[in-house]
Amino acid sequence: MKDNKRKNSERELQLKIEKLLSGSRQASLTLPQIIKALGMGKGDHAILLEELKKMVTAGVLVKTEGNRYGLPERLGYLTGVLQGNRRGFAFLRPDQEGEDIFISSGNLKSAAHSDRVVVRLDKKRSRKKRREGTVIGIIKRGQRRLVGTLHRKGRKNIYVTPDDSRFPGDVQVSLKDLKQVASGDKVVVEVEEWAHGRKPSRGKVVEHLGEPGTAKTEQLTFKHRYELPGEHPQAVLNEVGALPGEEKIPELIDIDGRRDLRDLKMVTIDDITAKDFDDAVSLETNESGGFRLGVHIADVSNYVRLGKAIDREALKRGTSIYLVGRAIHMLPSALSENLCSLQAGKNRLAVSVIMDIDENGELTGAEYFPSVIKVTERLTYQQVEEYIEDNSKIDLFKDSALPGMIDHMVSLAAILRERRFERGTLDLNLPEARIEVDEEGTPLSIEKRSMGLSESLIEEFMIYCNETVAQFLYKKKKPCIYRIHAVPTDEKLYTLRETLTLMNIKAAKGIKVLKAKHLKKLLEDSKGEPAERLVRYLVLRSLPQARYSAANEGHFGLASGCYCHFTSPIRRYPDLVVHRILKQQLSGSGLSGDMVKRLQSRLPAIAEQSSERERAAAEAERASIDIKKAHYMESKLGEEFTGIINGVTNFGLFVELDNTVEGMIPISELGDDYYVYNEKTMSLLGERTRTKYHLGDIIRVRVVRASREEGQVTFALADTE
Repeated sequence: MKDNKRKNSERELQLKIEKLLSGSRQASLTLPQIIKALGMGKGDHAILLEELKKMVTAGVLVKTEGNRYGLPERLGYLTGVLQGNRRGFAFLRPDQEGEDIFISSGNLKSAAHSDRVVVRLDKKRSRKKRREGTVIGIIKRGQRRLVGTLHRKGRKNIYVTPDDSRFPGDVQVSLKDLKQVASGDKVVVEVEEWAHGRKPSRGKVVEHLGEPGTAKTEQLTFKHRYELPGEHPQAVLNEVGALPGEEKIPELIDIDGRRDLRDLKMVTIDDITAKDFDDAVSLETNESGGFRLGVHIADVSNYVRLGKAIDREALKRGTSIYLVGRAIHMLPSALSENLCSLQAGKNRLAVSVIMDIDENGELTGAEYFPSVIKVTERLTYQQVEEYIEDNSKIDLFKDSALPGMIDHMVSLAAILRERRFERGTLDLNLPEARIEVDEEGTPLSIEKRSMGLSESLIEEFMIYCNETVAQFLYKKKKPCIYRIHAVPTDEKLYTLRETLTLMNIKAAKGIKVLKAKHLKKLLEDSKGEPAERLVRYLVLRSLPQARYSAANEGHFGLASGCYCHFTSPIRRYPDLVVHRILKQQLSGSGLSGDMVKRLQSRLPAIAEQSSERERAAAEAERASIDIKKAHYMESKLGEEFTGIINGVTNFGLFVELDNTVEGMIPISELGDDYYVYNEKTMSLLGERTRTKYHLGDIIRVRVVRASREEGQVTFALADTE
């Protein structure tokens, strides 16, 4: 209790400081000025100074050279995370939505990729009309341990070249760290001093991963490079072992308003390979017309208690990570694949949301309550898809009532989807790669996979439920972790219009100034066109990343004014937090004033941590896919394929094949001509042949190289020797 009181008083002081500095006539204040303005006594000086230091470390405040304190935005500074580039420069991705800031190598100081930094904006834009800045402070180092290849040149010149090219430059290491490490081996180096000017980075080898090319070394390299969590700590496993088993579940009926829904027909619909089932759905028709949709979500919060070992580890991980052929779960498998998983025919705890929806898709009423459920049958996407295509195949289901339920689900999903797109939702679904691997992880096949109607059913119901829960808490003025997606900036939209115009995309013609409101029609008009996928990709690239926030700022992509994640607490920490808040609000005591204050102080940090872990997981998942694609293409060397140009640079072309594999044609592989890159038209032009390559061109390519270590594929033109 004392610890909580101390934290609350610290947060109150921070809020007072922020309010003072945001409302002050001066952009920054000295320590004596802050003391006077807050009316603090001499005995409080040390406390204030300590709090100011914490706020500067967290990037909330900036301390200037004149020992003055101010809010970054009022001083013309921005905070954010650096995105490095192999050529030495970087971009700042600001915490505040907006255009990325270019940071030249000379203005990085000692900052590196993934660091959280404070940047001072240059007053004038560069000749390329982009905003530039200089790093003036490092709030938090993103990575200190890097995976790389060790090289020896002579006795003293020993260094590690990082695998991740966003960390340009080698890391110097000493002989004493090396032991039996051979030149060319994979190692983990811990950076002790980052490069600054001409001074190289220095560090020490902390782990020898082994000789490159072996399966074991590849697995270890991937794990360390993407900082993947390992096994759950023993304290977590001990806590899981002490939890009551599923035989205790029926005893919880009628406790804390928990309802018995075990006789209600409901199903799970997931991929055939799924093991963790977060959500079950039920659907009935109302006598007065419309539907009664039930979304029943695993009650993870009943087992994962706030502040306990399982909860601390779940917050640290933030999300489950789904790599090709394997998953790294946020929760131990005893919970994620058993006790919490909504397995068919078993008693399970859930949080149920029952929604009455009219024939136009409008919500006419909703109930929220903890429940005990028993899933009637586990269905797969493939199974439901087969039935939708042929309604006579009722023998696909064990329960005779389910075909009728699926028919109603198809009808309701169509209504909800039409309603969603009428209000402005962007259709940004891109075909994904389905990669089949054997028991050893070797890729056997890769094919393009689009979302089927069966998946669309579940997507519509989950989106509707997420929105309903978010609106319930928002209207009650209760804290929540929202899923937000900002409107794209004018700069991004300008660049998108220029690119589409140069590609001669029909859908972009006639749009002189591209606004956010045009994106929906742009996507619709490009449907069926050869460049449809590329247009969707370019639109997606122009949008800011969705993220978690304690403040409701709306979701642009979904055209939703209020949205949260509620339906996947087994694999996402923010969903678990929303469950706790909702259950407490539904309890007899509700959310007290003290609870609200505690949540308001904690939720911003949880949202930021969850967003960071989500980005890290997405990066690892993409890399896992790229590695498997490159591995698969190793057996296709010399073969020819048709692809579309989806990227043009001064060093070559990026081409995507029909099976979603992407590779690069280096400029040296474009034939016996000298090609000039035109940045304005984003094209390459041959000086002698006048051959031109630009975005959206369909070309034939030949596979000349594939590196699973780098996750990269190299092409040449098919007609080039």
